[in-house]
Amino acid sequence: MQTVTTLGGEDLIPFYGLLEGGRDGELFKEMENYFYYSQLRFQHVSTMEPREVSTHIPIQEIPFVMRALGFYPTEKEIEDILNEVKFSKYVDTGKYVTHIDLGEFIKLYINHRPAFGITASQLQHTFDVLGYDNENGEKAINLGELLQLLQNGGECMAEEEVAECLSTLLGLNPEGGSSELISFDATNASALLAQQLPQEITSKLFINEILGFPQISTCAEEMTISAAAST
Repeated sequence: MQTVTTLGGEDLIPFYGLLEGGRDGELFKEMENYFYYSQLRFQHVSTMEPREVSTHIPIQEIPFVMRALGFYPTEKEIEDILNEVKFSKYVDTGKYVTHIDLGEFIKLYINHRPAFGITASQLQHTFDVLGYDNENGEKAINLGELLQLLQNGGECMAEEEVAECLSTLLGLNPEGGSSELISFDATNASALLAQQLPQEITSKLFINEILGFPQISTCAEEMTISAAAST
């Protein structure tokens, strides 16, 4: 109980109000659970050695805890966040920060999380703009073109990064990729993706099956439902 109190910190009261449900809400409980799990993960989950549970986690664990909470910063954002923490006390102490406690993490999460997450509708709009209408009237993008867009558009991703992300999302990498503290082997990733993904990626396939968003209706489906209701 003392550890939990230390993790929370009395000066965090103003920040609790910015969390859904406050200090007693599910989000705070999830933060505590993921924070403890992150310590175990860093020490390797399957190890039989004695655990060292503390009130801090290494700063390199920050991206994984944030992702577990549903916030997916880009690689550039991750770099900025880690540098912010690393150099936060350098002027006063001349030393880099290497670990962070739960209270500091909560402040960091609140300051950097987006006010609104990406919605399925926004993703659908992307397909509406970049895609084409296939023979079934669905918005789609050719697989090769999609991979090129991921590698060259916006914040560019290397071919290995794209392969790792898609392989993990599709369950082809049972270890969860490099986020599980292992080296990702991209040797056969392209071949596996070619086997698992069709040459035409529809918006519904990408949003619902690859990313795992809740099912959404296309405009054509909504028009059909409306027409049926009116009759």
